[in-house]
Amino acid sequence: MTAAARNTRLDPGSAFMRNLRLDHAGLSRVLREIDTQVGQLAREPERARTVLIEALDYLLYYHHSYHHPREDRMFARIRARDSGLDETLQGLTHEHETGERQTGELAAELAALSHRQLRGQRGRRLADQINGYVRHTRIHMRNEEAVFYRRAERVLEPDDWRDIVAADDGSRDPMTDLALMRDRYPHLAEHLGLPVKQLGLVERTQPVSEELRLQMLALTDLYGGLIHEALELARGNVDQLLGVRSPSALVRAVGEISSNNLRFAGQCLTRPPRWAINGGAALVVACLKPYLKTSQSGDA
Repeated sequence: MTAAARNTRLDPGSAFMRNLRLDHAGLSRVLREIDTQVGQLAREPERARTVLIEALDYLLYYHHSYHHPREDRMFARIRARDSGLDETLQGLTHEHETGERQTGELAAELAALSHRQLRGQRGRRLADQINGYVRHTRIHMRNEEAVFYRRAERVLEPDDWRDIVAADDGSRDPMTDLALMRDRYPHLAEHLGLPVKQLGLVERTQPVSEELRLQMLALTDLYGGLIHEALELARGNVDQLLGVRSPSALVRAVGEISSNNLRFAGQCLTRPPRWAINGGAALVVACLKPYLKTSQSGDA
């Protein structure tokens, strides 16, 4: 059974939010691949550039053209229900607009640079810009999920969800269409481990419950994000130490490094248990839902 068929069993709001979260899971996979390819850009510029251009095109084609407009319609409804969030939600919508422009600019510069330039200073500057873009996208995505997705589920009414869904064109993430991935993003699909030689959904050959698949994607996103943050932290620590020019500056640098390391250690300790609690609860609810429906039908 496909995800679209399963979503017909959900109310419009639940199906809409499930699809938004699945979009974020796919986005996280692509961001991790961008991390990998940016690290290879100076050593293997042509191969890395090919994958990066496909990844950025994927972001422009789907996330900026379909996913973000869906979020913006939802945010507009939240603002109508809670005017106190108007400025913050307008800021998120503005970030969608600036992110789309930045994605296009990065893709254009990436395509324009020669192999020699990619190996040199301009390539390093571009790599830093892409890394910054990825960091900001991850923070933006976490803020949406942690605060505003939950707020939408609490404050929006059935009429809101019906209007939001009615305005949707039904376009889905290309990663749910292996034929499209094979034709449009063959190099990206290969690096993501998608079976592009097959036609149809992975679920046809690997039947896995939708909830379990969603939670496993969340887990890979969790550890992928932590690994990326660890690398960024290590890079920042080295930069701080290299910038030391006096004993007092060394003391300040050591203090900041210790503080940053402790903060990251706290994230490593708290995020996995949080995933385990939230994921475990979601799986229990998914397992009990058929029995609860049967019980309710019997009571009726």
